[in-house]
This record gives sequence, C-alpha cells and structure tokens, in this order.
Amino acid sequence: MKQVLCIYLRHWPIDRLRRRRDELRHKPFVLVETAGGAAGGAGRQIVAHVSPDVPRGIRPGMTLAEARARFADLIHLPASPADDLRGLEALGRWLMRFSPNVALDPPCALFLDATGLRRLFGDLPAFRQRVAAAVQRLRLSATLAIAPTPAAAWALAASGESVVVEGDVWKSLAPLPPAALRLDELTLQRLASLGIGAIAQLLRLPRHDLAAHFGPGLLQRIDQASGTLHQPLIFLQHHVPISASIEFDAPLESLEAITLAARELLHRVVDRLACGALGARQLRLIFRPPYLTAVEKIVRLTRPSRDEAALCKLIVCAIEALETDEGFISITLDVPVFEHLDDAQARLAGFGGEEERDAAEVDHLVERLRARLDRINPHAVQWAQLVESHVPEHAFRRGDIAVKSPPAPETARYRPLCLLPRPRPIQVMVMPSESRDGQPISFTDGGTVHRLLHAFGPERITGQWWNGRWKTRDYFDVLDAAGNRYWLFRVLGASRWFVHGIFE
Repeated sequence: MKQVLCIYLRHWPIDRLRRRRDELRHKPFVLVETAGGAAGGAGRQIVAHVSPDVPRGIRPGMTLAEARARFADLIHLPASPADDLRGLEALGRWLMRFSPNVALDPPCALFLDATGLRRLFGDLPAFRQRVAAAVQRLRLSATLAIAPTPAAAWALAASGESVVVEGDVWKSLAPLPPAALRLDELTLQRLASLGIGAIAQLLRLPRHDLAAHFGPGLLQRIDQASGTLHQPLIFLQHHVPISASIEFDAPLESLEAITLAARELLHRVVDRLACGALGARQLRLIFRPPYLTAVEKIVRLTRPSRDEAALCKLIVCAIEALETDEGFISITLDVPVFEHLDDAQARLAGFGGEEERDAAEVDHLVERLRARLDRINPHAVQWAQLVESHVPEHAFRRGDIAVKSPPAPETARYRPLCLLPRPRPIQVMVMPSESRDGQPISFTDGGTVHRLLHAFGPERITGQWWNGRWKTRDYFDVLDAAGNRYWLFRVLGASRWFVHGIFE
C-alpha cells in the first residue's frame, strides 16, 4: 500500500528567519505585508505571520498599527514569500536523505514518499520518528503524519496529529474539523451555519445533497482523502549532471586545438553553473583516443568557483603535458563535485580583507600545483590539519581537502614545523655527566658531532600508556655552534636520546 509522510511546518517563515538571524531566536516579532495602496500611496501594512511568543491578541490579518497599539515594542519585518519558497525547496532537497521522492506543498508543507522504506528504517512509526527528530534538530516547529493519501496525511498533520495511519483513513479523519480537508472559506462558513463541525458529520450526508448544495469541490476533497480520486505529487527533480562534450570528425592531435576545445566546453559548463547558482569544486576532463583507453585529468579546487578565467588557467596546467600522439576523437568536461555559490559570493570572491586575499592566493597556488602534479601523484599536494593530541607526531594528519582545524595550543609556538618521519636515535653528552637528568651539551648524529651553545628545557610530554614503545619524554630546544636548532628528547627511565625535529 502506498504511504505518504506529510511534514507540516506551523511557523515556517518565522522559523526560517530565526535560523538565519540568532538575535531573533528569543524575541517576539511579526512579518508584515503591504496591501492596497493607490497609485503613489504606501498601502497598509498587514500582519502576515506572528511568532509563537508574541503577546496575546496579536494575530495575522490585523494591521501593524493595531498590533503595535497592543505591544509598542513589537519587532516587525517584511515578509518574503519568495525566500520562504526557496528555503522550503532547500529543506526538501535536504530531506532527500530519507526518501528520494520529496514534493513541496507551499507555503508550509512537504510530502515524502514513504512507500517501500521499511527495509531501511523499520516500520512506519520508526520512519516518522526518525524524520521528526531530524526536523527538530533544525529548530523547526512541525507535525508529521503518515497516511495512504497525501490529502489524509496533510489533514492529520495540519490538525496537529502526529500519527501513522495504515488502515481506514476515515477512522482517523472523522473527529477533525472540515477545514482539514482544505475547503474554501465560503464552503466552511456554510457548513458552520448548518452546525457541521466534524468530518464525521459531513460524511453522514448523502453525496448527491453535498454536490447540490456545495458544488463538486467538496466531493473532490473527500475523494482525494479516501484515495478514490488520485492526487498527483510533483516531486523535486534530482540535480542533472553538469557536463559538456564535443566530438571530432577526425582525431585531434594539436595541443593548441585541444586547449581551444576545452575552453569551449568550460564556457558551456560555467553557464550551467551560473544558471543553478553553483560553483565547481572539481572538474574532470575525459579525452578519448580512437583505439586506446580514455585519459582522465582531474582539477580539484579548494573553494567553489565559476570564474571562467581562473578555471581556464587550471585546465591549461592540467593538459600541458597531455600525450597527443594518437589524437582524440572526443573530449568531455563534467563537474562531479559542486556547491552552492550565489552571485553575491561570486562577486566578492576577489575582494575582502588582507587575510581573505592571502587565503585566496594560497588556494590558487595549491590548485595550480595540483593541476600540474596530480599526473605524477594524486596525493602530491595535501593539506595539514591539526588534531587534538599531546603526542607531537599524532597532533596532525594529512588530507586532500582543507578542513578547519581546532586552534593550536600555546605550546605549539615553541615547536618546529618540520618533524622527522620517525624520531632518530642519537648519542648525547649531558652536564653533569654522572646525572641521568642533566642538560645536553653535545650530541652525535650519523657520525657528526654537534656542540651545543644553548639548550632550553625540558618540556615533559607524558607517553600513551597503551603504547609501550615511547614512554614519557623530556624535550629540549637546542642550538649548536653552526647556528642550527634541533628538537631533542630523552625517554625517561631508558636514558635514550632522539632527534625529533629541525627548526627552520
């Protein structure tokens, strides 16, 4: 049996703004729309949405002047239905992690196709609970209901019923008011004048009398709720792959001609990115020779971009050493990884403070190095990321992408940037010579004797109890007679010395 989950967002415009603006999270406010107004007039400001914590008496439909008469310090902001719709679509795409089929029902509801998801989430109540917990973590006020038809699911969710209906829908819909069927205002007023305050009372009336007195719209809503009349849902389309290809009548061997073709493909791809407000994080070029295996070139970016000039330079770097002896009969350029990048972000990418410009220059340098070196080793250029660990060799890791690291500890200021892959054993003389805890005065590394002018320390670093090889260490920052600085440590209890790093 088909099952549909409805997510009814009771205060969607309010919750959306509070997610974007932290200063509104604990302040009552309203959203207003401008209505009426003759030519040249300003029109009246009507309250469209109110936050749940506004004082009693303030409700949608009243003028802003009436609302402020009840609460003088009321915060008011302009309503933005277009932004609400874009936010609802973004939420719908985020919810695709639970179901591949998500449909919007503006202004404040979404439908998820729950059919066939038992194997992934268990029973339907578990699926509803899983989605409800995810929506709650987003700080959204919502009620969720599952029913065999979209109309029944909406009726239950909009009425505040968080239930799962797998059998007769009318048993669950019977106590709800007729407004749960999404009837027009005139029909609701006429039903109220007849004393009909529940769907159960409505269903007791003959169908031909309902059609005669209220028109076909009422019967259509009833049939949609029962499933007799199909209610189609328009699901969000999945992102179409961003790709462009070009084929040649004969194998193309000239590197200059291949570069021109790649630029033309890039121009098409950038137009597609701009239409979707997207920025590329990775470009993939596929060159197909007549009889051999296709050749791939990957261009990875540190931040989303659709700057055609910058991307073109990276593509030229990637293909400058391309083997073209056999020629190529087609070239494909696609964007396997992309992110949202609106026009304002794209315009500001080249501006900003000194730190932003420095970061952008480093990113461009890394991108060019990757474009040139990836053909030798895909991991030739990597980012270092700090990791929370007191053991020096475990305090960082390498990665292919830049990740925000935790702040460096204060002791990191006094440690070398260059650590040896493994600590190297050395022979050390200490002062006083008879003390196992003395200060180092010279050390021998690979037959070379280094006489020390200064030795600062020790800095004690406790070893990991589960790793028996390296116990507690005493580190020394030393300077030899040649002006070179080294980072040495002594293993307590073993009287063994090692060089671990070099200051540059």
